[in-house]
Amino acid sequence: MKRILTAALCFSTTSVFAATPVLLETPVTYAPDASVVEQIKNECHIEDMLTQHVSKVLRKINHGGDGTIAAQTDAGDARILRLQITHVLGVGGGAWSGPKATTVSADLIENGKVVRHTKINRWSVGGVWGAFKGSCSILDRTTIVISKDLSRWVRDPSYEIKDEAPPKEASAPTAQAESASSVDAE
Repeated sequence: MKRILTAALCFSTTSVFAATPVLLETPVTYAPDASVVEQIKNECHIEDMLTQHVSKVLRKINHGGDGTIAAQTDAGDARILRLQITHVLGVGGGAWSGPKATTVSADLIENGKVVRHTKINRWSVGGVWGAFKGSCSILDRTTIVISKDLSRWVRDPSYEIKDEAPPKEASAPTAQAESASSVDAE
């Protein structure tokens, strides 16, 4: 009985280590029609944040390596995760200028063909000390959450990433403006 259990354990652990690796295609790029304030794009380098955080989670999934592969490089038997930044909501002024958001389009590529696609949109107001953070550090929080979402998404084909609603703070100015205009109308 012990031999059967030992053999089963060995086979199950080898299949975990033999799983097809997933590598992040670098560089992470902006979509041609990406909506992003040029100042934020130049100062924050969202593409570098995503590369850092996503490659870190892929290293864990792959049990080693650096988790990345240069674009146009032969991936061998590895699957490729291609990210494009499609939208960044944020201007200077940190938390004082409102919530920040990052939207990314993700493709999982196997043997040169897209086998899965998703869009991820994550928001942040900066957390507990948000009022003392700059726009770039708040946007970095969104890329960390995106990397965690992608970690689960690449491992579990049944996992669907749901759109995240904007925080209450994002809709507060609009609601205030509407109530102010209704007061003016009276």
